[in-house]
Amino acid sequence: MIKVQTLSSGSSGNITYIGSDTTGILVDIGLSLPQTLKRLRDANINPKSINAILITHEHSDHILGIEMFAKRFTTPVYCHRKVKKTLRKHIRIDDSGFTEYDDDKFIIGDITVNFFQIPHDSEFCFGYTFTLGDTTVGIATDIGKMTPAIISNLALCQVIIIESNHDMQKLQCNTKYPYWLKRRIVGERGHLSNIECANTILALSKSSVGQVILAHLSEENNSPRVAYTTIKDFLTQNGVIEGRDIFIDIAPQHAIGNLYCI
Repeated sequence: MIKVQTLSSGSSGNITYIGSDTTGILVDIGLSLPQTLKRLRDANINPKSINAILITHEHSDHILGIEMFAKRFTTPVYCHRKVKKTLRKHIRIDDSGFTEYDDDKFIIGDITVNFFQIPHDSEFCFGYTFTLGDTTVGIATDIGKMTPAIISNLALCQVIIIESNHDMQKLQCNTKYPYWLKRRIVGERGHLSNIECANTILALSKSSVGQVILAHLSEENNSPRVAYTTIKDFLTQNGVIEGRDIFIDIAPQHAIGNLYCI
């Protein structure tokens, strides 16, 4: 059985837990150490049970707490050999604290990890899939544009965490956001909108994906209700019924999400 649970999701910080009966993995730690420990307590996860930390990319809302957590619990930080130099600029731990992987799948405990590239305005950005037995879960956020590689990897999963960052109308009408920032968000190295996410879910509804968790929602330019309604209505118009053909949940920013055990 593989477990997946978001502990925080959004521009204020991101953490996702992937686990089994014997293995614990955190994908990103974008909260401070005290906040991270609180979320782990809320989820009834012992921080000493975490065997590895994986990183999607080097932006602060994804790596803020990694250094302190890794030092306190001597948890290895897994990184691709090509991005280690970038991470050393942001995470001050000894080289022995990093575990490098290359271009192949790798194993943490009893979980097989695969990674794939995501277009984003960072020096690197990865999505991941995690397989235990016949079950695979995946995570892909901070997506400037959807690519065939992202879809083909997520199509192997039963549960996915996918970005649904912003509502286009709310973003365009947001007077607090300057033009350059709006352009960055909607650009090909920015973030995925609700409609772009809906198109992706429609494509994945023909695959093994049964449960979708919407993630990295903007608190300024989106809301759980808007994201859910937009995607549900789009799917309905295309013959896919939420709650029958596919299930949609939303990862909260300020609390832990629902636990899925598959």
